[in-house]
Amino acid sequence: MKYKLPGLVLVCFFGICAAAPAKPSSLDLVGRWNGVIEFGKFKFKMNLKVAPSEDGKQVKVTMSNPDRGMKDMPVAALLYNHPEVRIEIDQFGTAFNGKLNTEGTAIIGEIEEGMGGKPVALTFNKNTEPEKPEPTKSYSFASGETPDIRGYWSATLKPDTNTTLRLGLKIGRLPDGIFEVLMDSFDQGAHDIPATSVTITNGTAKIEWEMFRAVFEPKLSADGKQLVGTWKQGAKTTPVTFDRLTKPATALPEGVSFTPDKNSAADIRGDWRGTLDADGTKLRIAIKLGKLLDGAYAATLVSLDQGGDELLASAVGFTNPVVRIDCKQIGGSFVGNLNKASTEIAGNWEQRGTPLPLNLKRAELIQAEAKP
Repeated sequence: MKYKLPGLVLVCFFGICAAAPAKPSSLDLVGRWNGVIEFGKFKFKMNLKVAPSEDGKQVKVTMSNPDRGMKDMPVAALLYNHPEVRIEIDQFGTAFNGKLNTEGTAIIGEIEEGMGGKPVALTFNKNTEPEKPEPTKSYSFASGETPDIRGYWSATLKPDTNTTLRLGLKIGRLPDGIFEVLMDSFDQGAHDIPATSVTITNGTAKIEWEMFRAVFEPKLSADGKQLVGTWKQGAKTTPVTFDRLTKPATALPEGVSFTPDKNSAADIRGDWRGTLDADGTKLRIAIKLGKLLDGAYAATLVSLDQGGDELLASAVGFTNPVVRIDCKQIGGSFVGNLNKASTEIAGNWEQRGTPLPLNLKRAELIQAEAKP
């Protein structure tokens, strides 16, 4: 059975067979392709970017799902046998099968829903518009300007007794006065999820994420330092207060230290790298270990080959030489032993009952080894 990390995507480069110049090749698909997929009542964008590799003989493909905060995630494979196009998306257990039209402007087909589900119609249209820079947004106020909801915010949401979600908001204002909101949900590994709509009526804002059936309705406090309101998701309504920050919220709390003590032979702080071999699929893993002021440990995990979003560990423990990192959100955990030189942690990653060897090395050592 093929082993996959949920919500993560595998990077792959795709070779081009030698052919006569007139024969179509994957290089003919280079460009940006935009599509919209419908699941029931929900619509969301699915965009592809096909770019030539560094040597110009191959292509690499990334996928973005901007409505869910997923950007530039490399897909598993692109197979092109003109006019047939197949794009395999292993992390979701699905694939897109389509045909390039005669004009070369659209790939028309279906995406497999996976696990026996029915295929869903999807057309990728080639985007020939030049890429536009992000519009300028302001997140702070000029001297004497009246404060509003723009800025950086953080809160802890407790929708029930068993769930705690640490959230961050980035609220920017465009020159025309329109507000744009991006949300981070650190415990779920979700970043930069754009709000569907933002409105303000009689001092009360309404920020909606249609896909998640979530609505935040806050008022700005008199001192401008808090957004106080309710978070509605489905049939559940929860009171929540967001506090203003001077910079964007991060997965790890303020005051965490990542620099190991050079005089200590048993200090796990720092950046670590390792590679999982999941039934032939290579997944590079980056783990950042830090220590809080109270002596507790914290960590983030990133699958470098699968989108690169930081996932906040739910628990970290260290009793020399045993290191344990739990990621309850994806049902995964790592347990390993720190060597005496504090340069390697050898252990296993286990996810939903499937253990895989994972040996971590300090990132700076791997970079030094890579140099000629």
